[in-house]
Amino acid sequence: MKKEQLEIFATAKLCMDTFKNRYDMAKAKKGERFKSLKRNFVPGSPMFAAERDKVTPEFEAEVEGARDGLMKEFEEVFMRTVAREKAAVTVVTGSTKEMLAALQYLEGMPVSLDEYNALTGCFGGKLYWLDRFFERIADKNGIAKTGVQPSLTAKLAVLEELAENTKQFLNGYDGEKKNFIVTSSEKYIFSLEDKYTNGYSGICLNDKEQAKRMVSKAMGKGDSLERSCTLANMLRTATPDMQNEILSILAESGHTSLTDPAMRFTGVQNVVDRFRKEDAKLIKAADAAMEQVDSAKSRPEYAGVVYDNFDNRHFRKKMEEKIAATNDWELKGCYENVREMKQNEAGGANKGE
Repeated sequence: MKKEQLEIFATAKLCMDTFKNRYDMAKAKKGERFKSLKRNFVPGSPMFAAERDKVTPEFEAEVEGARDGLMKEFEEVFMRTVAREKAAVTVVTGSTKEMLAALQYLEGMPVSLDEYNALTGCFGGKLYWLDRFFERIADKNGIAKTGVQPSLTAKLAVLEELAENTKQFLNGYDGEKKNFIVTSSEKYIFSLEDKYTNGYSGICLNDKEQAKRMVSKAMGKGDSLERSCTLANMLRTATPDMQNEILSILAESGHTSLTDPAMRFTGVQNVVDRFRKEDAKLIKAADAAMEQVDSAKSRPEYAGVVYDNFDNRHFRKKMEEKIAATNDWELKGCYENVREMKQNEAGGANKGE
């Protein structure tokens, strides 16, 4: 299975995040326009009434335009994904028949877990009907983790759940309904991905994408000690690059695991200390970038600074604090535009572009 088949999940998350950002900005602009009315027009005057009557319809038109565009984008990817999955079922070549015939005699023989893993490692994830054959072998031999893609029926059920929740979000988000926070969260999206791919069978994710999913799963553990021990085990067995990605995600979310005493007793304190040292450099870089934003003489100039430094979480935090403190809508618009660009670039990477 190619990584491009996760495109639908990245698109759903991007569409929901983008709509939330655009809705929140439109709502804030609506509020500012009402405040401006009272400052600039005499309440009750014809001009006041004329301007007032424009605000809500223009807000609704802006929101509806954003919703329609994102709904269309999601539905196009959804239909393409469903068509691709259905097409995979119809691929029955001569080599498929030959392989199935060669493996047929295994159905009457006991197959060990090591033998099964060797077979699926070589032939799994390549052809739909071979994967269904391996599922039968696994079932007959009591092997719980099949290591191959789920059936078409199982995949379509996941896609329908994703589509339903994405459409509900786009149609119903109003900045206040808290249940939408759950259905648009990475944890929820990753749980659907996991079901859709049967534990990401046959998919190669980059370190950053893999780290996101590992941390999300660890955060679903029981108490804080169990979560810290799970994270420590992940760090102990990860490569240095993967360690950095895991710790960056934890630091950005403000999770307490980085300061949990359990880290000192699980053999990874040196990894955490090294990360903090590197993180200090990022803080200095963020401060320097903010000085560039403050001294920029034009929008293109500070937009370039925002784009170049957007991957630095400390810079993003400082930018968000500045926007909140100054109520600078031009800077906020620039920041949100860069966020969308970065999300689109990440979505392109998920498609294998």
